[in-house]
Amino acid sequence: MAAAAERPDAARGGLLARYPLVSFFLLSFVFTWGYIALHWALQLPKPMYALAAAGPTVAAFLILAVTSGKPGVLHLLRSYVHWRVGVRWYLVSLIGVQVLMLLAFVVVPGGLADFAAPDWSFLPFYLGEAAFTLLLAGGPLLEEGGWRGFALPRLQRLHGPLIGTIILGALWSLWHLQIFVGPLAITGPDATFVGVSSAFVLFTIALISFSIIMTWVLNNCGGSVLLAILLHWAFDMSPAFVRLFPSTTPYYVPVSFQGMGIAIVFGIAALVIVVATRGQLGYQRYQREVEFPATAETAR
Repeated sequence: MAAAAERPDAARGGLLARYPLVSFFLLSFVFTWGYIALHWALQLPKPMYALAAAGPTVAAFLILAVTSGKPGVLHLLRSYVHWRVGVRWYLVSLIGVQVLMLLAFVVVPGGLADFAAPDWSFLPFYLGEAAFTLLLAGGPLLEEGGWRGFALPRLQRLHGPLIGTIILGALWSLWHLQIFVGPLAITGPDATFVGVSSAFVLFTIALISFSIIMTWVLNNCGGSVLLAILLHWAFDMSPAFVRLFPSTTPYYVPVSFQGMGIAIVFGIAALVIVVATRGQLGYQRYQREVEFPATAETAR
């Protein structure tokens, strides 16, 4: 009788262990989109919407707890505090990405002419935006344990660094679909199907390109989730630069020059990294320096 009661749990654990990546992506979408639907149906307070970003990380820890137990969970937790990576990678993460974001505003037609030099009021505004993006917006802190802490190492082992990253970037973009369609979308009143579709394509190009940059940095930083959080934070700081370009639409929908600029600039940066590393994105260093935990999942 006891053995019969244990079989369903064993079956679920076995399925998660056999298909950890498929399970991770399915659960990430279910947790996030399910929470968004619940948030909309119950009309929960707007600040609680940010909790939807935790879907990938919750899915990652759940799968690790079931399939790997304590070793797998601790391995992921340690990557959150892996900070000894070298000053240059902090500079790339905190400054380099924001320089690219600034260029994304400049390269579009009329961008440079629209530039308004900042005054002293820009500094407190920027610091406030930085604190909000890191601590309250949800994305950087709540997502990266799943995307880069759990999924990226496994995708790289299965498909190689470049293809694995492209897969991750495409699914990461699809996971954001709710900001383009649905009751909580950030579409403007004049948005059309063509406009929204074009915006989503630009968004996907931008996220795949940014994912390539992230993979290159993380492979050279031992897969540090801390660095992934900082990179994600720097990328999400684009609203702070809208103040320097008053005519720029701050969102991707309908199609804005900002979305086009981000796709162009980050696409070029990603292409340079791919060519310079011959598509390896620093993966050889990651393989030398990072030991994957010997768990039931890796044994299979």
